[in-house]
Amino acid sequence: MSDFKHITIVGCGLVGGSFALALRRAGFAGRLTACGGVRGPRLAVERGIVDALEGSFERGEVCQADLLYLAAPIGGIIDFLRTRGKQLKAGALVTDAGSTKVEICRAAGEFLPEGVSFIGGHPMAGSEQTGIEYARADLFDRAIYAIAVEQRTDASQLVRLKSLVEAIQARPLITAPEEHDAAVALVSHLPQLVSSALAATLNAGPQVETMNKELARRLAASGWRDMTRLAGSSWSVWRDILLTNQPNVTAALRLLIAQLQVLQEALEARDLNRVRELFVTAHRVVAEQRNLHYQNFEKL
Repeated sequence: MSDFKHITIVGCGLVGGSFALALRRAGFAGRLTACGGVRGPRLAVERGIVDALEGSFERGEVCQADLLYLAAPIGGIIDFLRTRGKQLKAGALVTDAGSTKVEICRAAGEFLPEGVSFIGGHPMAGSEQTGIEYARADLFDRAIYAIAVEQRTDASQLVRLKSLVEAIQARPLITAPEEHDAAVALVSHLPQLVSSALAATLNAGPQVETMNKELARRLAASGWRDMTRLAGSSWSVWRDILLTNQPNVTAALRLLIAQLQVLQEALEARDLNRVRELFVTAHRVVAEQRNLHYQNFEKL
């Protein structure tokens, strides 16, 4: 991390702000600047999260940052690569925190000039809350941090990025952009849609006329709250995610609908053995995932 003297964060919200705080906690003593939007970067400066606003792009100058961390929504990341890519200095490393990788990596390959390296990233950490005011230094602690490697990826820059990810206490996981997008559709994007759909079911209109929705709201307890926590997530963020990963998300939804169809048919037939099989399978998967989490935790 010491070979980065100047880091610029583009999009200073929850993730960008947390990245800055994690860098400082890890001992980064270089210059930290921020841009992208108005409120986030200014608050980051006021709260001492970064040193200053990055004004080079607006002035039409070459940005002198050694590392650019793109933490805007996906559409903003792609737009930055398209409109500001030519203003990056030779030798700079660009990475991002976008939730999908294929379209971002494609844009980087198209718009970044020769001599500027790009390696896509995606920290598997976050919150339904957004904004610099929710930033915290431990957001990435022990979190898997996907690094999207392509054929053109510079090996020496990959070493630098991995070292940086480890410095902020995250766990780098190398993957290809296509494989990443297919995987997160199942374990990240699908849960968001399930949470939103479940919450919206309480307002489903004629479909639930025979049910007492007001009573249901009063009886909703920790199970419903846990399942619908993600429903508070920002549509402005998720719009770009779904737009850039639509085929994979559609495939994941198809798998879930098939499971729900099996469950519905089993209950209609009062075939509790089939329902029990679903529970048994689910318990096994959760146990396996929990063991994997503990194994990764012990490696740190």
